[in-house]
This record gives sequence, structure tokens and C-alpha cells, in this order.
Amino acid sequence: MTVPLPALGALLSGVLSLFLIRYLWSYRDTPGARFFVGVIACEALWALSYGAALFVFDPALRRLFEIPIWVGINFIGVFFLAFALEYTGRGRLVRSREFGLLVALQTVHTALVVTNPWHHVAWSNYNVAPVFGSATVLYSHQPWLFLNLGTIFLLVSAAIFLLLETFLSYGPLYRAQTVAVALSPLPVVLAILVWLFKLGPVPQLHLTTLVFPLHLALDTYAFFRRDMFELTPAARRAGERAALDDLGSPVVVVDDDRRIINLNEKVRRLFGIGSQQVLGRTFDAFFEDIDLDADDQTVTITAGNEHREYAINTSSIEDSGGNHVGYTVAFQDVTAEKRREQRLAVLNRVLRHNLRNDLNVVQGYLEIAGQRVNDDEIGGLLATAESKTNGLIELGEKAQTIDQAMRTDEVPPEVIGVRDLIDEIASDLEGAGGEGGADGRKEKDGESHIDNHVPKELQVRASRRLLRGVFDNLLENALEHGGGSGDSQVEVELVETDHEDSTATFELRDDGPGIPDHELAVLDKGQETALEHGSGLGLWVVKWSVASLGGEVSFETGEDGGTTATLRVAGLVAE
Repeated sequence: MTVPLPALGALLSGVLSLFLIRYLWSYRDTPGARFFVGVIACEALWALSYGAALFVFDPALRRLFEIPIWVGINFIGVFFLAFALEYTGRGRLVRSREFGLLVALQTVHTALVVTNPWHHVAWSNYNVAPVFGSATVLYSHQPWLFLNLGTIFLLVSAAIFLLLETFLSYGPLYRAQTVAVALSPLPVVLAILVWLFKLGPVPQLHLTTLVFPLHLALDTYAFFRRDMFELTPAARRAGERAALDDLGSPVVVVDDDRRIINLNEKVRRLFGIGSQQVLGRTFDAFFEDIDLDADDQTVTITAGNEHREYAINTSSIEDSGGNHVGYTVAFQDVTAEKRREQRLAVLNRVLRHNLRNDLNVVQGYLEIAGQRVNDDEIGGLLATAESKTNGLIELGEKAQTIDQAMRTDEVPPEVIGVRDLIDEIASDLEGAGGEGGADGRKEKDGESHIDNHVPKELQVRASRRLLRGVFDNLLENALEHGGGSGDSQVEVELVETDHEDSTATFELRDDGPGIPDHELAVLDKGQETALEHGSGLGLWVVKWSVASLGGEVSFETGEDGGTTATLRVAGLVAE
């Protein structure tokens, strides 16, 4: 028996579809894969049924083959739209009531085809009209047939739109596979239109199954060459949605016309509004006190019986072409932070201003009392009290340095000569003016001194107050706990410069007993307790100031005593 070429082409298309299903099946748990298998299965049913029908010349039997053919035709659009929805991260719509109505509509279309011999609403005048040795048929297309195929075209068009929207939104990561799959239905649609409107010399021959290989070639390219189910946009869309919902702050998304297009659950709870109330409405209608183009905004919102303060952070949204398309508006709860700032400001004023002024008065009286008293024992007590008073005043000054380290935005950077800065500090600490020797040594009573080996030309761009606070506290600590009263030695040396990272590394070495382990443990933990705490603020000043300078500091105690502080500072100025 001679096999007609149209039948051979249709059957070959069906077989190719089955082979593709075989390879796709291993990805059935990937978003969209099951529905994509459904698309190819509809094609296989359509092609194999049509190929078999071309061998049947009996009109009554030939009509029976129309049933599986039209099952494949009617549900291919449903599966393709379901695939596009789930593949692009909108799978919840597949389980919606509206999608169920689409399935019901296509079921009705299929039922009308099955019962068409009794009512002829889809076609009439059904006749076998052989061509090229195949049992092709010719019949009159009725309005319901146009409605049926029009519905399929709408479903396919919606799916193509979703895929192309993903291509435009997500750019190159999903570009090739989404474009390939979006274009793959076009040959099929064109072939259906040619058949529907009876164009060409052989209107009774349905060419659609013959162009399936072209459609399958595009799908195969997306699947095998572009990792279609390895890189799915559903994961990205789900991640974006989860990121918005999981954010700790309320977030609203508006378009370029200032209409609200998305918001997370925290906004709904904070303002007591639902998505249906606000989506599509203008942002100003609900948040009239917020300017989307302004910076550093705060608003007070009453939630329940409590007033809370929120900082407003707006970010511009741009599409893949760099065009402004909207804003994200985040509400950051700064109530606790503002209250903490107020409390710290009050405490800072009391400690730095009121307490310091009172201590200065006490210091003056102690000094006068010490000069007037003749009793050595009482004089010693007054000297101790004066020393403790001086320590408290110095503690207040260190608290001021800490306050500056916490407000880095208010400390402008400048170019600093590190050697000169250390010389100034050494002069203050040793109580000696005048220049040192060629090595930068600063002399003090006894044998205590600071050896400054930092090159004269070394400069860094940083906050002078912060950098001075770091070196001041490190050197003061080294002198105070050095080799003994009046006999301590500190060396400051530049050990490395990294122009690529713009950093300079210094070592400060003393000959003292080393920093106690419990002091360093407190710094490493980052907190103090009643049982574990440092003896002062000096090391905290160093830690916080170095962090504000974008650097690092570490301490190491030698086996025979002596501490080496390694300090890395950012902002190295090229020589």
C-alpha cells in the first residue's frame, strides 16, 4: 500500500512529539513542565489522529476521527496558557475559578464537535474530498467553529504575551528560551488560519500537522540548548514576591503615574487596608504626607494606641532599558532608634556638660585645698581625690570621642600626615614640647618615650578626630601600662601599604605586661556584663573609631610580655 505523503508527515510529527514528551517527563516537577507536556501531548494526539484519519475514506468512520483531533485542538490552548502562567511564576492563577471556566468552555466546544452530526453548529455538508491520495474532507464552517478557534487564538495570544513580558522584564537570563517558546505557536496559528478561511489551492488539506516539526524545533532548542527547565523565571518571580512579603518593613510599589501596584502584608496590617482597596488607586490618596521625590522623610503613624515614627526610603524603579517606571516606598520603624538617640543625647549632655563642669569646680577646690593643707596624710588623700577627678574628666572626653565615632556622617575626612599626628599626640602625652631627634623620638621624665618610625611622607584621607582618638588611646594605654612608672617604651612603625586597597598597616609595640585576656574577650564579644567588663573606655574608643574609619585592629601579647597592636587604616593617599 502506498502511504500518502500528508499522512506520513502527520504521523511523523506525532512520533516526534512523543519523543519530546519522553525527554520532558523527567522535568515534570519543574514549574510549567507538566503543562508543557500537556501541550506536546495535544499535538501528538492531533497529529497521530489526523494521520490515521487520512487513511479512512468511509465518511461515517472518518467523522469519528474528528473527535480525538478536536480534543487535541481545543485543549492545546488551555495547556499552553497554563504552562505560560506557571512557567512565569503565576501558577496560582491556574488554580483560580476563572481558569476553571476556561477549561469548562473548551469542554463545551469539544462536546459540540462530538455531537455535531445532530445539530451542525460547528460545520455542515461534511464530505470526503481526497487529495494526494489522502482521505481529506471538505465541509462548510459554521459560526460556532470560528468562535471555537477564536477562543484558542486568544488563549495562545495570552500565553505569548506572558512569555514576551518575561523576556522584557528579566532580560538575558531567560531571553532565548522564552522567545523561542513564544514564537513556536506562530507556524501552527498561520496554518490553522489558512485552513479556516480555505486559502490556497487545496483547502481541504489541514497543513497544521505538517508544520508541527518547525514548532517542535523551536521547543527543542529552548529545552536542550537554552536549559528551558533549568532556568525558570517562576523561581525569580516567586523570589521577588517572597522578598517583598518577607521584608521586615512595610513596602509599597507604585508605577510612574503614582498608582499603587503592589504592597506587602505589613502595609495592610499597619494601615488596616486591603489590596482590593488600594491597588490601582493613587499613592497620594492614602499617603498624602509623603513626597516620593524627597529624601530624609519621617512620618508619625498611630498604630493602635501607640504613636510610632517611620523613616521613608524611596527607590526609583527602572526597566531593562533604563527607563523610570515607578518607585518602591519602604517604611522603616525608627521609633526605638529615635528614643534611644534622645536618651543618649540627654545622658551625653549630663555627663559631658553638667558633670564635667561640676568636676572642674571640684578639681579646682581640691587643688587649692592641697596647697593649703600642711598634713601629709590629708594631702595624700586630696591628691588621690584630685587624681580620680582628673580621671573622670578624661572619661568624659573619651565619651565625646565615642559620640563622634557614632556620628561618622558629621565628621568630614581630610588629608592627614600620620607621622606629624603621632608626634603631636606624643608631645601631649609626654608633656614635652619641642622637636625630637631624627627618628621622631619624644622624651619624657625618666626613660619613657615614643619612637615614631612612620615615614614623613605617609598620608591618609580620614577624619582627624577619629584617627587621633585611635592613636591617642593606643599610645596612652601603652605608656600607662608599659615597662614601669617612668620607664616605658612604645614603638610605632608602618609595616605595610597596599595601594590597591588604599590601606596602611601600622604596628604599635610596647614593653609592658600585655593587655589582660578579659579586656580583649570583652572586645571580641562586643558587649559588657556585670561580671565581664573592661576597666575603661579606651579600647572601646579604639574599636568603634577604627570601625568608623573602615579599618581593623587586633592585639597580640608576646610570650615574654609586651603588646603589639596591629592597626589597618583605609584612605591611603598615593605618594
